[in-house]
Amino acid sequence: MPFRDTSTGSVYEEIVRTCIRRASEKNNFDTFSQQTVGNKPGGGKHRVDYEIVYKFDSNLRGLISCKYQGTSGTAEEKIAYEVIKLLHTMKIDSRYKHSWIIMGGDGWSEGMRDFTQQELVKWIPKMDQKVTILNTDQLITADIKLLF
Repeated sequence: MPFRDTSTGSVYEEIVRTCIRRASEKNNFDTFSQQTVGNKPGGGKHRVDYEIVYKFDSNLRGLISCKYQGTSGTAEEKIAYEVIKLLHTMKIDSRYKHSWIIMGGDGWSEGMRDFTQQELVKWIPKMDQKVTILNTDQLITADIKLLF
């Protein structure tokens, strides 16, 4: 039986955690992992990887969802629904001002990477200025903040 490296996801989580920790120190927000932030459209709990809360005003919050794709598969098809879930939560709870989806791993097709960066907003226009999709490299240099 071939060896399967199952540590990749945890390494990815640590990279994301480090980037978010750095941004939180720089931009004055607290970070809470694995938070239930309401219900999904159609029911069921909506859980995000990180909820961020501005230290000086708890009514300024953000949501961060991480999607890791190590090999080709169906995670690509779930990005649009993730955008919809985040927009739904932001509509129901106005404290959430912005959301981010972080796409990690080598399993994303080039077409999907381009689509999420350039075309998805044409299909889901409400995400404009509300949901930002970043790959891991972009996250490393991104300035995640709640005050724009």
